[in-house]
Parts: sequence; structure tokens; C-alpha cells
Amino acid sequence: MTRRFHPALAAGLLACLTLSGFEAVSAQENEAVMPLPASREELADRLTEAGLSAAGVNAIVAVARDGIVLDTKVADEAQLPLGATKIGGLPDLPRGTAWPMRPAYDGAETLTAQFNADAANLYADAGMAPPWMPQTEGEAFLATRKRANDEAMAATLKIMRESGAEVDEKDVAGITGLPPEAAAKAAAEQRLLAENVARPFPLPFIAQVDLSSLSNQPGFDKALPATGRLLFFYDMPVLPASHEPRANAGWKLIHDDRPVTELERKPLPKALADFPGAASLKAAAVAPRPVVTTVPVGDAGWDAVGEIDGNDTALYSQWLFSLGWPTADGGGNHQLGGWPRAIQAGMQATSQLAANGLDAGSGETFQTEAGKRLLSGAGQWHLVLQIGTDTATSYPFPGALYVLMREEDLAARNFDRAWVVYEQD
Repeated sequence: MTRRFHPALAAGLLACLTLSGFEAVSAQENEAVMPLPASREELADRLTEAGLSAAGVNAIVAVARDGIVLDTKVADEAQLPLGATKIGGLPDLPRGTAWPMRPAYDGAETLTAQFNADAANLYADAGMAPPWMPQTEGEAFLATRKRANDEAMAATLKIMRESGAEVDEKDVAGITGLPPEAAAKAAAEQRLLAENVARPFPLPFIAQVDLSSLSNQPGFDKALPATGRLLFFYDMPVLPASHEPRANAGWKLIHDDRPVTELERKPLPKALADFPGAASLKAAAVAPRPVVTTVPVGDAGWDAVGEIDGNDTALYSQWLFSLGWPTADGGGNHQLGGWPRAIQAGMQATSQLAANGLDAGSGETFQTEAGKRLLSGAGQWHLVLQIGTDTATSYPFPGALYVLMREEDLAARNFDRAWVVYEQD
């Protein structure tokens, strides 16, 4: 599954420490994020100001792509027209079309075991034995977990001291996890997920894009269809691991070209309404804004840039940080088409391997003959939609969703072959 973390332990530790050695990182994160350029001329000027040579600027601008940022604001969904672009809320599907469901995940028993293990750890990190375990087993599990946490804490403190951080051990004493009540609630959600991965479940609705109204606006990515609507559904409770081939059960991208008069707004399925965790987004209206996007460094698409000076590459990489990630507080985190604002490297390679049945979570896969053969085509994966952090929709995760398709599949309108990568910063 996707990378998991215990936010209470990490957040509590960072909040209680005086980490002088990490102040520069925090300051950088707090700097104002620059908006994406609105034109290629603006892009060239900003890259020049960043110190790139004329050749470097020309190389980056040459492979820039048009895109549309989907700015949002809280909306009364009843006031939004059927078929309109929106993030969250309820989907507008043709009458008689069922809400998309996912099947049970392949190898669900391993996912069930992982979620149950996460639930047990949440209890133990809060100083409680998991209540479903016999007393002796639960106490032993609690003691083992405590030792592991103590060892991890000691190792973390050692690294911080060695890096020059100022650490007061009294400030971190007793930080082990969520408060008991919150831990029990979070563990109950994990236990429910352990059951849900082994059975069909409705997919949460994420976004709807009216391509017909956007295709004649500046910034529209011509690789996308010019008519109809895109509807994106994604398994938010599970967050399927992008690198695993079985993850594709956890999303659905629909291209609907029916007339608006045939649409109806679907009610939220009971299973999603009753789910105790994050299973739906609030409706947000969208204002489109044309932008020019640039290629990320460290993925297959970078090959399109060609040979540029190493100093230009370093300066460009630094310049990309000024754009921030689609997890910033300032908005502008959703995007239609263009190049993605990648948080990590390798989403094209991950998509190419996993979509072809290879687990991209292991470095060994990249070294196999099959992996190398597939990676030669990784640059064909094209961003369709990017969904990031958004207070208007109450998007709950510290990361972004990237919906990608091969350019040949986009041209053939094979939307069932989309791949979704979740990245977090």
C-alpha cells in the first residue's frame, strides 16, 4: 500500500523540539510561492532572472506545455449547473448510470493484514493494548511496540544532535502517538478498511471537468478531448499504492460526451456517507486560469529537454522550488493538462511499470530486462488532471493526486487505461 505515517508522533516531535539546524528548511517552506507563468514570454523572463543561460532558457521554454489552473471557492452545489466544472460534491452522470464501484483488491488478504497491523500500532502508540487481542498477547505486543518506539526515538534524537539541532529531551518525553480516544477512533477506521479492501466499495467522487467550456479558452492542453466531461473517482479511504499493479482498482476516469439534458446529480452512496474517515470532498466551484507549465526534473519527460549545461539544470531545479507544490496553502493546486508540479520524481516511470503489471516499488524492477524495455516509453505518460490540497473542498491529505495517460491512449480516448499517482511532501 501507499506510504503510511503516524502524524501524531511526527507532528508532536517537531512541535516540541527546538531544531536550529532545520530552521533554514522551515524558512524556505514559509516563503511566498510564486504563481505559474501566464505566458512563455513571462516564463523566459523568469528563467533568465534565475540565472539560466540563453540556451538553457530556450530549451526549457521549447518543451513547455499549456495548462489550466482550476482555482476554487466554496460553493452551494445546488447553484452549480449540471455538468459544470467542480471539485468535490456529487457527480453529474447520465440518467441510469450507476455510481462507480471498485471490486475487491487483488491479494486483499495482505492489505487486510496491513490495515489491522496499523490499527494495532495506533493503540500501542497511545499506550494501550489492542482490545481485540487476548490480554497476555496484547500486553506483549504493547511492550514490544514501546521498545521499538524508544529505539526509534533515540536514533532520531542522535541524528538531530549530530546535525547541530538543539534538543531538550524533557520536551519529547512521553510523545508516543495520538491521545487514547483519538487513537481508538483512528484504529476503528483502519479495522473497517481491513474489511472493505476485500469487498466491493463505491469510489469517492473527486472532480468533474467540463471540457467543452474550457477547450476554447487560453491554456487548454490540446492533447485532451475538446468535448464532453471528465469525471474522476478515487479510493480516498485506501489511498492505493501507485507503484502496485493492483492499485488500478482504486480509481475510475470517465469521459462522458452525453448532452447535459441527459444528466442527473447522483446522491452519495450510503457506504460513503457512513464511512467514519475521509470519503468525500465538499463541493467547490472553479475559476479557470491559463498557465504555462514546465517539465519536472528527474523523470522520463526530462529527456525532451535535450542536452543543457549542468549549471542550468541546477538553477532550473532551484527555480522549480519557487513554484511550490500542489500542497501549498495559497491555492492554485488543481490543474488540467500541462506538466505536473511534481512533489517527487518518477511518476511517469511508476505509471509505465505498474500499468504494465510490474511493481515499481522495488528498485530491482527497474533493472530487469522487462523493466528497462518498458521504461523506454515512460515519457509518453501525459498529465490529464492534478488535484492538490484545498481548504475549499476539505481535501484531507498532505499530498496530491496526478491522473496520467499515455499520449496514444489519450488520442484513442482509452480512459480506462489512466494511471493515478499519489505523492506527498
